[in-house]
Amino acid sequence: MVSLLMLISLAALCLIALTYVVYPLWQLTFPGRPMDFSGEFTPPSVSIVFAAYNEASIIEAKIRSIYHTRYPIHLVSVWIGSDLSTDGTDEIIRELQHEFPRLNLHVNETRSGKSATINTLVDRTVAEVIIATDANILFKEETIEELVRPISLQKATAVAGSLVYEDAGVSNSTTTSEKAYLSIENLIRRAESRKHGICFGMEGGLYSMKRSYWQPIPPNTYMEDFFQTVQLIARDQKVLFNESAIGLEDVSTSLKEEYRRKIRISIGNWQNLIRFYPLLFKHLYPFGVLFFLHKVLRWLTPHLYLVALISGLSSSHWVLFAGVLIGLPISQLILLAFGWATPLMYFYAMNAALFIGFLRYLKGVKSSVWQPTKRNQHES
Repeated sequence: MVSLLMLISLAALCLIALTYVVYPLWQLTFPGRPMDFSGEFTPPSVSIVFAAYNEASIIEAKIRSIYHTRYPIHLVSVWIGSDLSTDGTDEIIRELQHEFPRLNLHVNETRSGKSATINTLVDRTVAEVIIATDANILFKEETIEELVRPISLQKATAVAGSLVYEDAGVSNSTTTSEKAYLSIENLIRRAESRKHGICFGMEGGLYSMKRSYWQPIPPNTYMEDFFQTVQLIARDQKVLFNESAIGLEDVSTSLKEEYRRKIRISIGNWQNLIRFYPLLFKHLYPFGVLFFLHKVLRWLTPHLYLVALISGLSSSHWVLFAGVLIGLPISQLILLAFGWATPLMYFYAMNAALFIGFLRYLKGVKSSVWQPTKRNQHES
């Protein structure tokens, strides 16, 4: 006879499978019809804003990629907020200002973090459309146009771009796992956008929105992109995914770096969940269902794993649960000790980071000051 504890354990595991297996299959098997963003439009003025901290190795390439565009350059202004960089980032920007007159640099008086820096920059802009990005995301010639086109055609209030990891000649299990994860996420966002007119959520490294709908990011917020996504959806505004708006990024080659980044992401996830959880019930479908299946359950995966583990070990079939739920992560740690970080190890590490982020959120977030993730372009 199946015990109640065993049923609880199995139910927790089924919820994990629901967010990581069933939901992606649902979206990817029925991806929806392509959205039509074609047509002539009158290009609006655009302000591109991003924060930078110690990005000397990539900042010039970033700036030049923005200005190497087919979008009318006289309509584009660039605003960079330096969070007291110490590696020469500011000097590189100032030198490029001679070449690009509409390139603006703001230097914070104290370390302020990305959200506060972006707020300061947006306050200084007057353009019709804001494009928010990251210092390490390189634009293609059509990136600005594709981020602006759906907005100008009145088909969306905000547009999520598509981040693509470049192959920098370094390949290991971490890079492979992160590339696969991002590729699947892009496909899911595309399907959500096509079928439901919702994109969960905009990538902080590449998104655009009408300036008039921008909301100041709350203090010490980590995931400002998701905050902007949900505040728009809460106001019944369309946030769509445009796979043609491409940003190029070097993937992290270090499991440790990805672990640290996922902790920051987890803190931001919980900040936004507490802010917006009433919307799960106010806009039950499609918002509430998609939010729960795509995001909330994923954020709760480490908690569900612990529920499955504790319930399983307390049941009469504890040997089976111990072998699977304890044996698997231990086997991955052993393989990692020998230098082999498998995709399963990536899954465990990222969910451990989610749980650590949750604990740090409970302790209180007093600062969103960050260190840039070390990626290929930062390594010698």
